[in-house]
Amino acid sequence: MKRSLVSILRAIFSVFILVFTPIFTMAQNSNPDSTLPRIVEDTLFTTYGYKILRGKEIKIGVGSMPDGDFKFIRVNAGSLFAYHSTTGYQGLANQANSFPRSQSGLLFKIKAIEARGSKKHGYNYYAKIGFGMKNYEIDVENAIASGELSVPDEFKPKPKNLSVVIEDKKGSSVADELKKLKELLDSGVLTKEEFDTAKKKILNN
Repeated sequence: MKRSLVSILRAIFSVFILVFTPIFTMAQNSNPDSTLPRIVEDTLFTTYGYKILRGKEIKIGVGSMPDGDFKFIRVNAGSLFAYHSTTGYQGLANQANSFPRSQSGLLFKIKAIEARGSKKHGYNYYAKIGFGMKNYEIDVENAIASGELSVPDEFKPKPKNLSVVIEDKKGSSVADELKKLKELLDSGVLTKEEFDTAKKKILNN
């Protein structure tokens, strides 16, 4: 009787391990952090509240680079389709690997989502789209922040406080302020619209 009870308990424990271990592992892999952004199963929850689902369509915004190229939607550097400069001129490679600006405003289906990085150094979250055999990856958080990914108004980033940028500091010229502003635009901190607004304020002052 005691032996059969032990066998039953072992069987129950084995079933428990078989059922819950994959679920626990999946939760660990798909949800590396309890804060936003995070991936749960096939859904990426962004810091803006916008959800990216595998298999669903998203709308492409406008490239945030001065020439209209996309900075945060690009061919993966490890892809067979990635262009690598042989002359050392990186500008051509950047342009070749950038998502075509002609695709602005179009809808694309999400092929995959993934998190890269580690708990120690942080994670970056990517969504894969493409046409034909060529795939592009979206750096989701930065793409939303820069307007390269078009999201409903309620999920758009709140306007940044530009007072630090346009504050009239002693000894700083208009040229200095415009230079700092341009650096923020090029680094993706400011959108083109925010840049234009701040530039106008500086010039008016």
